[in-house]
Amino acid sequence: MFSPSTKQCIPCTEKECPQCPEDNCYVVQAGDTLYAISRFYNVSLDDLIEANPNIEPELITQGQVIRIPWAAPPVNCPTGAAIYVVQKGDSFYSIAKRNKMHLSALLKANPNVNPDALLIGQSICIPVISSSYVNLVYRVKLIYPYRWSKIDNDRYAGIDGFFHVSAISSDSTLEEVCSIEAHHKLKPYGTHPIISSAIADGREVCLIIPSTDQPMEMRGQSALIARYDSPVEIEGSSYEYLIILADKNHVKNIAATLEFLDK
Repeated sequence: MFSPSTKQCIPCTEKECPQCPEDNCYVVQAGDTLYAISRFYNVSLDDLIEANPNIEPELITQGQVIRIPWAAPPVNCPTGAAIYVVQKGDSFYSIAKRNKMHLSALLKANPNVNPDALLIGQSICIPVISSSYVNLVYRVKLIYPYRWSKIDNDRYAGIDGFFHVSAISSDSTLEEVCSIEAHHKLKPYGTHPIISSAIADGREVCLIIPSTDQPMEMRGQSALIARYDSPVEIEGSSYEYLIILADKNHVKNIAATLEFLDK
């Protein structure tokens, strides 16, 4: 009968498998049916039959090689999780080990994925193990990837990103401050950055996302800017705005976890 223990996926060759996508082939086992195979791989029976036009649906035989179609559905990963595309040879265990996390954490982040039926090209969620950062000078708290290292009190960085906390002194509106920062004469965000509004900890913030022509040495630097409820005093100067510089892949997650300590 069909079960995870009898599942066999093999690399496709022109002789063995009818145009298998991304090496996703299955060798029929004793007792298998197309319906059971479709349920196991979470594909529709109609799609499975359509992907194997030369196979008689009611007469599949042990040892027969069939194609497993894969139409990647949208992946809605939780805040702080990254999307990973399954590669040849991957298993939930190997992915968890590579990312230095418990297998149970990876399974929990992917409740609708059968760990015994991964297909090459399939997207899954990789939960990010996080650490908490508190800065009493700038009166903020946020969550960042635990593998990032402290550069100084205001900056943390890793191979996949960074953040840097600072402040801006200005009597202008949030919209004006964001525009000035985004279109700085040195063009740190490229020539056509995108400015958008968001909510962080109950207050309006702006996000500046760089354009594709941003200088490579900026490492995808984006920005989050928010107005303090009341100005903060830092080394004898007064600042009305918080600014957090972060790479574009993490700035939205930082915004989602940001807490203000000036309330």
